[in-house]
Amino acid sequence: MMGDGGKVEREGWHFEIRAATGCRADDLIDQALAAAGGKGGVLLRRSRNASSYRVKTGLGTSLPEIFIKVIEPPHGLRRIKKMIRGSQARHVARITERLNLAGFAAPPVLLAGREESTGRELLVMPLVNGEGPFRALAGTLSHKRAMLRALGMELARLHHAGFVHGDLTPYNLFVARSLRFTFIDHERTRLTFPLGRRRRQLRNLVQLGRFDLPGLSRTDRMRVLRAYGDGLSRAKWRSLRRRVTAMLERRIRRGGLERARRPQPE
Repeated sequence: MMGDGGKVEREGWHFEIRAATGCRADDLIDQALAAAGGKGGVLLRRSRNASSYRVKTGLGTSLPEIFIKVIEPPHGLRRIKKMIRGSQARHVARITERLNLAGFAAPPVLLAGREESTGRELLVMPLVNGEGPFRALAGTLSHKRAMLRALGMELARLHHAGFVHGDLTPYNLFVARSLRFTFIDHERTRLTFPLGRRRRQLRNLVQLGRFDLPGLSRTDRMRVLRAYGDGLSRAKWRSLRRRVTAMLERRIRRGGLERARRPQPE
């Protein structure tokens, strides 16, 4: 059985067991090594920085599917940042633990690994249950409005707790029927200091608003902002709306709204 805190070396990889599951560590390591070799799971997304896979484990009902992310070694300025910040996989493991302790839904890291010869890293996490932005916006009008309001309130709660998401796009959050949100992709998520925190928080709001999603209107974007600002004073709400709108307009002038990618077929 897989428990907390163990370390395993296999095929040039150093693995750290981060969370308990109902299966053996060797079984998950086998799945991780297959994905790292490009031989396991369904490829969900590939970029120059990472590749993500959805894997059916065959390990029973305790962990039927997992998400594996293989992170490529950084280049250029990103290499300097890594020297300062350390392992991305370990950072994700630590920040998701802190998010969970603070009452936010973020998939825990079950297994973190690093390949000694290349510097590649990988993460193994449970697959998130819930809908992405396309399906959630395609529901009834009342459900859509309730979801947008809940999103604004949850983001305000996240910021009030001191967290700032590193890349808060519609692809990095899921919503359950209960309107419970799960945040994913935490390589750059941080607990921030008060100095400069507000601008980073505003950037999260701009990140959410810059995508062209079917069924998402300008009014819908304002509903998210309004829910986010409900806990603020009237003067602060006006300032928030003005600053976010200005930042988003600058972003649109530079490159327009980004066309949202269709989700991968299951």
